[in-house]
Formats: sequence, C-alpha cells, structure tokens
Amino acid sequence: MGLQATVIREILHTAATYGEAYDALREKAGFTQEEISDSEQKVEWQKAASLYDLLADLTGNEQIGLAIGSEISISMTGMVGFMMQASRNLREALEVYCRYGFMVCPMITFVYREEGEKAIVELYQNAAWKNTYPRNARIAIDLTLASMVHHMQVLTGKQIRPLGAEVEFSKTAVSAYTHVLHCPVLFNAPLHRAVFSRQDMGTPVLTSDKSLYQLFNEILGQKKSLQLQASCRDSLKHLLLMQFKGQLPTIEDAALGLNITVRTLQRKLSDEQTSFREVANEVKKELALHLMKNPAVSITEVAGILGYNDLPAFRRAFKLWTNATPKTARQRLSASSLKAPASGQTPASAPYRAPITPSNTSPSVT
Repeated sequence: MGLQATVIREILHTAATYGEAYDALREKAGFTQEEISDSEQKVEWQKAASLYDLLADLTGNEQIGLAIGSEISISMTGMVGFMMQASRNLREALEVYCRYGFMVCPMITFVYREEGEKAIVELYQNAAWKNTYPRNARIAIDLTLASMVHHMQVLTGKQIRPLGAEVEFSKTAVSAYTHVLHCPVLFNAPLHRAVFSRQDMGTPVLTSDKSLYQLFNEILGQKKSLQLQASCRDSLKHLLLMQFKGQLPTIEDAALGLNITVRTLQRKLSDEQTSFREVANEVKKELALHLMKNPAVSITEVAGILGYNDLPAFRRAFKLWTNATPKTARQRLSASSLKAPASGQTPASAPYRAPITPSNTSPSVT
C-alpha cells in the first residue's frame, strides 16, 4: 500500500512556504523528483508517513498538519479531485472521495452518511499506522480534517463550517484546532469524524460539469476494476487492514466490501493459489509486527489489539505465522531498527516559522 505521489508533491510545495526551498525540503524527506512527479506512482506508506515527522521537527510545531491542510490544493487528490470538482454539490463530491479515495491514500478510509439533519464524514485510519507511529498518524489526520474544510470552501466558494469534529487522540492545543476547523473539537473520541449540516451538503459546486463527471467516473471505475482483477489478494488484504477494528471482517463482509459474491471471492483467491484464511493470517502477522516496532506497546497489548484475550493463544498463532515467538521477533525488530538511521530526524538547515500561533504543545500519546 502506498500514498499517491501527487499528495507528497503538494504537501512539499505547501510546506515549502514555511521557510525552506522545495528542493531542499524534498531532499531532506528522502524523495527524488522523479519519484513524486508521476501521479500514477505510489510512495511506500512508511516513507510517506515519516514526512510528517520531518515537518513537525523542522517547524517545532506538532499541529503542522492543520496548517498545511488549511492551504493545500485540491489537486493533491489527482483525478479524484477533478471528479469532485465536476460534481453537482458537496454531497456528491464527498461520495466521490468515499468511493475512490483509497486510490489517493489507502491508509485512511472515508465513510459518508446522513443522520437526521446532520451529515457525517467518518475517517478510519489503518490500525498498524496509528498504533505503530502515533505521532505522524495524528499529523496526517490533522491535515486530512483541515484540508476537508478548506476544499469545501474551494469547491463551493462558501464558508462551509463543521458543526463539530471528533478525534481519537488526546486533548492538546485546543485553540489551534478550533481556529482551523472553525468548530468545537471533542478529543479522546471513539473515532475520527466531522459533522456538518445536512442542508449544507446540497451547496452547488462552482465547477460542476455533468459530462466531465461521467468521464472521470468511467476512468476511475475502470482503474478500480483493474486493480481488483490484477490481484484479488491485494485488494482483500487492503480491505481487511482498513476494516480491522479489534477483529477482522468475515468473508461475507469482505465480499460485500469488494462488491463481489463470496463464491466469486473464493474463486478469485483460489486462482491466485491462496485463500481467505491465508490472507487473514498474513494481515494479522503484519499488524502484529508493525505494533511490536513500538516499544511502548507490550506483547499483551499487541495480543489484545488483535483480539486475543488469551496470551498463550496469541503466542501459538504468532509462532505459526512467523516461526518465532513474539519475544524473539521483537528482539530482532529492535536490533534491526538500531542499525537503520532514524527517519524524519534530519536537523533543519534554515529557520522555520511555526504557522499555528495559538499553541505548539506536543501531544500526549499513550
């Protein structure tokens, strides 16, 4: 799974306005111009995530995601953004991103729903990301929420404000969030979400174009279909990772998420010489290994996050996946990380200004 190259490029261009030349910033982040110049290219997600750490270190601002998100261009989303700009209204534009946003950033899934007089956008972040790298995972959510509010104004020419926002992480720099999101923010919430007035969702998009909307819909639909045809296993793996909430989805839920029948899913996986069970175990293995990279997360906590209330049962399952005990695997991961240079810790060569003035307090992550 990777982040679309255009997202990295736009983040760097926007961040460069805070004090350092674009090329210098790109080099510090470890990206070549060729690597991020093609919208069809994907940047490996761990490398992309470390960019957020670098930006926070250079600015000394833990809320840098809010600042960048409030300025970044909608072109960061590539063709998905073009389709949003061709939509009839905000509701349709949000539905477009919920349907195709995984092509831009597969690590955050969007869900749009309406409930009474409210319109709700829910953000589900990859479990391995937010549990292994909580700092840059938080900055990414900040950027996503801020860019959502900013892009709504760009699309409509009107100041569409959320009624409220909720985030999973701990309370910090409240004034910075309310300043950028223009609404009350609830911290330590069960999930990330923004709540809007349902009436605002009918606001027309300034650049609405029915024929362009249909064209982009056909192109993106074909790309989505080709991705599934190319590798049902990869599509299933991504879905299982994104929908993991203490336990993996059932095969019935997975088939529904992929818009195919259970029988078709089983046949496609069989054609690729694998099975739902094998892919599910691979996902559990990857989640466990990612979680164990964070020394603050104990083996018992890893087991609990993966849905194992019985630690011996987790140890047995882990040994089947890796041929090693959790303790041995963690020691190997720790030894490996000591050999590799820490990402996102390059010292700044030029002074930066912190764009969010109310507070630069570091978040308390537990």
